Formats: sequence, C-alpha cells, structure tokens
Amino acid sequence: MLACAKGDQAAFETIVARHQQQLLNFFRRMGDNNYAEDLTQKTFLRLYGYRQRYQPKAKLKTFIYLLARRVWIDHCRAEGRRREGNEQLLEQAELERDSREQPLLDGARERVRQALQGLSEEMRTVVVMSIYQGFKYREIADIMEIPLGTVKTRMYHALKKIEKELRNEDR
Repeated sequence: MLACAKGDQAAFETIVARHQQQLLNFFRRMGDNNYAEDLTQKTFLRLYGYRQRYQPKAKLKTFIYLLARRVWIDHCRAEGRRREGNEQLLEQAELERDSREQPLLDGARERVRQALQGLSEEMRTVVVMSIYQGFKYREIADIMEIPLGTVKTRMYHALKKIEKELRNEDR
C-alpha cells in the first residue's frame, strides 16, 4: 500500500488480485449476489482514494474490510431494502453447487445459509467475518469499530440462534 501511495500501479494491482475473491465472497455471504462485484469494486475504489492518507497502523486486510463494511452499509442504506434472502440464497446455492456433492450435504449447507440469513445484520457480519473470512475477534472489533466484548457476545448469541434454528428444522 505504501508503494501504491508513491504511484506504483502494479502494487495496487497486486492488492486487488490478493483480496478480490475474498471480498466477493464476503459480499455474497452477507446476502447480495447481484451486487457483490460492484461492491467489491467500490471497496477497491475507496482504498485507492485513501492511498495517499493510508497509515499502516493495522493490517492492510483489516483496513480493506473496514472499507468493505462501510461500502456494505452504504449499499443497504441506498437500496432502502432488506435483501431478498431466500431468492439470493437459492442463487448462491446454484452457483456454488459442485456436481460431486451429495444431496445431503447440499441440504445441510442450504439450512445453514437460511439460518445465517435469519440473523440480524450485526450478528451475521460477525459470523461471516469470523467463520467464512477467517478474521480474529480483535480484527473484527477493529473493522466494525465496536468493543471486543461486543464481538464475542454477538458471536455467542448468533451461534446459539443458528443452533436453535437447525434443531427446529430437524423436528
């Protein structure tokens, strides 16, 4: 990022190549397949805009996801809508389906996706960032700009809610 600030275009291209797929996955898991590519692009545009002011106080990845989260919030506000959860979950299942997977596995993944979409925005963000994106709780706290204890509490309650939802479906 420091090289990018000095005008090294190849350095920025490396950053994009390294983080693009992870950001796409993040936005898809947050529930928006239709705009994931646009949101990813907006995140990189914001990052590029910050290149002159960037200070390496935290990991670059943490900073990128801070921007991505803000892009997501702006997107949700601009759309003025809640995501069409079930339709998008079905689209995502179709995109990710591997012909070699067993039907039982497909059903279990779909149930987890539906349970994830049933969470509040705050809880879903913590779960996606931790489980799917691999962030540590401290990094999530920095990205979301909330206390570490709040991240832990949201994760605990989210997992309990998902577990309860999955148990109810088994009955």
